[in-house]
Amino acid sequence: MDAFLRLPAKLEKNQWKLARKRAIASKDHICAICHKLIDVEAPAFSPLAVEVDHIVPRSRGGGLYEMDNLQLTHSRCNRKKGAKMAEDYTGSEVVNPVPLSNNW
Repeated sequence: MDAFLRLPAKLEKNQWKLARKRAIASKDHICAICHKLIDVEAPAFSPLAVEVDHIVPRSRGGGLYEMDNLQLTHSRCNRKKGAKMAEDYTGSEVVNPVPLSNNW
């Protein structure tokens, strides 16, 4: 079966809360995408709030709770990254692979 046709595993709320807490406590508070400092006290859902992102997205079979598949990002950076991975940008001449604005 094609990897994109299968549904990603569902996150268990309590397990995700524990994994998120461990990631925030154990990782540097630097956004893995834009490399700027993350304020972990920023209000949830604000653009600069901390989010725990899956390096290999769930939709591509990435581990749900493994610490080496989790990274800290800003909310806005994670939204723009979506289900992309680093190799999706190879060969690209873009310095910052995650766009910070739309091309209108």
